[in-house]
Amino acid sequence: MSDRPHHTVEFFQGDRAWSITVAEGESLLRAAHACEAPVHTLCNGIGACVQCKVRIEAGMEHLSRPNTLERDRLGNIFHLTQERLACQALVSGPVRVEALPVRLPRKKAPPPGFRPAGR
Repeated sequence: MSDRPHHTVEFFQGDRAWSITVAEGESLLRAAHACEAPVHTLCNGIGACVQCKVRIEAGMEHLSRPNTLERDRLGNIFHLTQERLACQALVSGPVRVEALPVRLPRKKAPPPGFRPAGR
């Protein structure tokens, strides 16, 4: 076991709940995957897909400050929405997190008059 302090992270979605103790500095995404909470990613945690967005119910002060990448992806209203990217938020104390439903990217409609090749 690590010499780093450990903290409890609780995830919930509806009436389901998951809890895990993680070492300080662990990301919320890794914590979610370790306890099988439904926090998903398409980019393997590099901050590109925004699928791991979660809402912080308690303990926002126990998470790392949003970095440039996260502010770029979520905008500067995270302090109002309480949403963070689980792959970028690092734990430094107890936190309670809502796992948000997955929002898959919308397919763009083809431009007017577009015809696929071969038709």
